[in-house]
Amino acid sequence: MFSLNRKRTFINNTDQIKLLLSMFAIQVPTLLVCFVAGIVILGRWKQASKGSMWAFLGFGLTAVLCFAVPVVQTAVQDWVTHGGRTAVEGASVMAGISIVWSVLRAVTYALLLVAVFAGRSTSPPAEKVEG
Repeated sequence: MFSLNRKRTFINNTDQIKLLLSMFAIQVPTLLVCFVAGIVILGRWKQASKGSMWAFLGFGLTAVLCFAVPVVQTAVQDWVTHGGRTAVEGASVMAGISIVWSVLRAVTYALLLVAVFAGRSTSPPAEKVEG
């Protein structure tokens, strides 16, 4: 049983640290893409400022999720295992969190889609006349 007098820390054993580090390692390729994209977007900001803003938001949210997902999942796993929860309760909580991550990933794709079309003209390009 969990004691109210006992102060708990977020990461209190090497297994949790290993889990957190391995989850961060999985995110490294995505973080690298976000970093490079951020540099490219900032470098080309004046050429396509409307699209750049949406792209920066999309890649920014992706980068935030690369940090948030491992931290929250590690914390929730610790809460479930050390909080006296059943396996079914733990699975339900993890499924709920996975749905949240999925929705947030969908938002990043939506932001990137808006970035592709932001600032583009809606009229078709003029045809070239050969002569």
